[in-house]
Amino acid sequence: MATAPTAEYHSRDFDWDELRDEVENDPSLLYHLTPSAPSLPPCNADSWRSFHRRHSSGKFFKERRYLLEEFPELRRSDSFAKVLEVGCGNGSTVLPILRAKKNMVIYACDCSTEVVERAKEIISSTIGISSEQRFHPFLLDFSVNKFPEWLFCSSCQNSPSRNQSSSSAEKMMMLTDTKAQCCIGGVDFVTLIFTLSAVPLQNMPFVLAECYSTLKPGCLLLFRDYDG
Repeated sequence: MATAPTAEYHSRDFDWDELRDEVENDPSLLYHLTPSAPSLPPCNADSWRSFHRRHSSGKFFKERRYLLEEFPELRRSDSFAKVLEVGCGNGSTVLPILRAKKNMVIYACDCSTEVVERAKEIISSTIGISSEQRFHPFLLDFSVNKFPEWLFCSSCQNSPSRNQSSSSAEKMMMLTDTKAQCCIGGVDFVTLIFTLSAVPLQNMPFVLAECYSTLKPGCLLLFRDYDG
């Protein structure tokens, strides 16, 4: 008996407003809107540090090659852009972006010192990727801590000139000449890929608000996670 080919779906395959209305109006589907059971143990920074120590070879995580298809906004971006990758792990999200988009610089955080160092090793050793000025990992437990001011300081967030665009050359100067800048001026994309589900439910609004605070006006948070 022949088996049907495996189907692959992306977020743009659905009309999300129509799907939301269907779920909200069908009692048999309301469990999709029910928060995770509070009895489940939340994942915390110590748990993730231990997990990454057990999988220090990096083979557990595969490069997410589908990302630019799943998020065509990344693929279509031809101008200089800055990306904040939240919960970078060993770099499985960072790799395909750096490989395909020479115009993008990525700032990536994780709560584990070991995994940040491992991500640096993997990215720097990958053939065809020049990461010296394009990949900037840093340590942060984003589930309980605010993003650093150097990403998008309060002064710049409230500045009337925050909507003004600058040339690629000026942006590159902003990245390399940190002494002359109070911050990098916010990011064009935040990627939150299979990360939010590892955050305790009560901390999720804080994490999302912090991610939003790093975005320049009109820019995007790209999200993907488990549906359970």
